[in-house]
Amino acid sequence: MLLGLIPRSFRSRMATFFGLLSLLVGLPTYLYVSEVYREQLLRDRREYLNALTASAATVIAENLVERRREIELLAQTTLYRRAPLDSPEFRPSLERLKQSYPHYSWIGLADAEGQVRAATSNHLLRASVAQRPWFQQGRTGIFTGDLHEALLLAKLLQKPIQGQPIRFIDFAAPVYDDAGVLRGVLAAHAHWQWAGDVLQVVRPRNAEELGLDLFIVNRNNEVIYPENIPTALKVPTPEQLRQPETGYFHNWGQEQGTLYLTASAAIQNPVPATPLEWRVVARQPAKTILTDVWALQQVILWASGAAGIAFLLLAWLVANHISHPLKRLTSIARRIERGEEKVLFDGNFEALELQRLSNALQGMYSTLLAQKESLAQNNQILEAKVVERTAELQQLNAALDRQARTDALTGLPNRRQTYERLEEEFLRFQRSHEPYSILMLDIDFFKKINDTHGHATGDIVLQQVAHTLRQSVREVDLVGRVGGEEFMVILPMTHLDQALLVAEKIRQTVVNTPIEPVGHITLSLGAQEVGVVDKNPHEAVEQADQCLYQAKQQGRNRVVAFGCLD
Repeated sequence: MLLGLIPRSFRSRMATFFGLLSLLVGLPTYLYVSEVYREQLLRDRREYLNALTASAATVIAENLVERRREIELLAQTTLYRRAPLDSPEFRPSLERLKQSYPHYSWIGLADAEGQVRAATSNHLLRASVAQRPWFQQGRTGIFTGDLHEALLLAKLLQKPIQGQPIRFIDFAAPVYDDAGVLRGVLAAHAHWQWAGDVLQVVRPRNAEELGLDLFIVNRNNEVIYPENIPTALKVPTPEQLRQPETGYFHNWGQEQGTLYLTASAAIQNPVPATPLEWRVVARQPAKTILTDVWALQQVILWASGAAGIAFLLLAWLVANHISHPLKRLTSIARRIERGEEKVLFDGNFEALELQRLSNALQGMYSTLLAQKESLAQNNQILEAKVVERTAELQQLNAALDRQARTDALTGLPNRRQTYERLEEEFLRFQRSHEPYSILMLDIDFFKKINDTHGHATGDIVLQQVAHTLRQSVREVDLVGRVGGEEFMVILPMTHLDQALLVAEKIRQTVVNTPIEPVGHITLSLGAQEVGVVDKNPHEAVEQADQCLYQAKQQGRNRVVAFGCLD
């Protein structure tokens, strides 16, 4: 019965075969797009949103830590530890810090009783802030406050948008004198506008086209950025996002039936003692994400139909042309069997001419197949050997490079790597005029340590000092060992006054960290900022080294900066 339905003519059989082939190819492709491609697209988009929120959370956390660190370091300077609280030098110091970051709205110094003794623009001068959370918390330690509306400053600062309240984030640090007695609290109010500027760093350029929204949510799951969000908006909680039964999409309580692909990432707390518990949340409408799937499905349907028709016509024409030149093809195929040509053959045919062609091509196929298999095996063996040798060479080169650029005793960059980084910073400075500073450090009386306790103890001292240096600087800074007991610190994007703060912090940390069996050791430090008059990166290093020499001459255990020598 079925055999009677099979066309007998060559042209009809070929047309039927190609029609079925196009159907077999098009249908699985359409099903793949409908299911597998959709699933893969949603997974990729969710991973993208997870990466986006993680990046945004990292940027916000780093910004918060940087602001907290500025207030903390300023509170530890000599001016704030020793100068009288009515000194006129406080306000210029506060104004300089405010100008360094555009979103600082107010910076002030309150005494131990809560009275503001110095402030930017003299706002709240002599006012009592004893009841403010930042003052109460800042008396006992570093404080970063949650978002709040301005109270005392509301009438003093101009509102950026009429009708909207001014909201701040507070940073505070205690100020102690040299004896460790509390002198007051140094605090800063950062305007909440900084949230938009920070998120703008990671927001994709085509966010509006993609319907992509970014939010900052507080511990109560309330949106604190952007402003003026509708109250009906319901942000999914972290628990809801982790539930597998909710699927990829979540309802935000807005338009009926509108679903969003949602991801969130927690913002690391800048001060563990006062956690903010903020999150960055990103969402994208489901209809925007699935538009590509729907469009591709339509394209495949049209393409499959067009390809099927084209296959039918092509098969008909080809079959019509094949039926005439069979004798010529048979002669060509026999020459190919002798190695003159390379042609594929088909199986059994009812036509006598096609059968002869099949028999002639059979011999050619056996010969070429054997040659191809032999060549493929040889290529695989050769490629495997090349890959193996290449991997071994790369590992050896990497190990040699690390060994050549790292100090074996301390694990710090050695002199070669340190000066390579110095060249890079100087070239960047010439392009962008972004400053950097150099610290030259030397362990005081290190020879005496070796002579008294032995070189093994001296090595322990070098390792402990190297560890302290790494812990005292930022990740972007470089600490390198450039001599026996001499170290260099490169501080990118750092002016000399900031470098002096870092140097003093390093000196105090080393002094306060005893090393057994030596006990307490000291450092002498020289500091210098690169200048536009410097012709090469070594001038700043030489000047910092001169300052180090002056520190030694002046009695050691001190920091000396070029241009500040007595």
